[in-house]
Amino acid sequence: MFLLTSLLTIALSLASVSSKPTQNCRCTSGSACWPSDSEFQTLASKVSQSLIHPVPPATPCYNSAAGNCTDVQAGWGNGVWRSDQPGAAQFTNYETYTFPNGTIQGCYLNTTLGFPCQQGNVPVIGVDARTPGDIQEAVEFAVKYNLRLVIKNTG
Repeated sequence: MFLLTSLLTIALSLASVSSKPTQNCRCTSGSACWPSDSEFQTLASKVSQSLIHPVPPATPCYNSAAGNCTDVQAGWGNGVWRSDQPGAAQFTNYETYTFPNGTIQGCYLNTTLGFPCQQGNVPVIGVDARTPGDIQEAVEFAVKYNLRLVIKNTG
């Protein structure tokens, strides 16, 4: 595991939230306005670290190739462990997304609930910002493409 000194994640993970953004809505993954792979490659060439692709922290409990579920269970309530996970929020309710119709998308530690593990409100791509220039590039990119900007810092 690596400790993130400062993680600046960009974008909202839900394509189904809005397929036609208005002036007041941010562009979301899967929408026509979403930046292309080449545009993300351009961003990647301007920052000091590789772009990251956060997943919900309970993902290893649904897919063993993503990690060790025992480690997730042991660290689930530990704030230090959660700060080390790019896709984790301090409070688990911020990792889920509630649609206007009341349905919820998320990835729950309790796999016996029968819900699939979904991205929820965890951003799909991010910049592991290590320099002021990384932050500047990420913010400019988010503004240019009207993306939701999420900032995660370990404090």
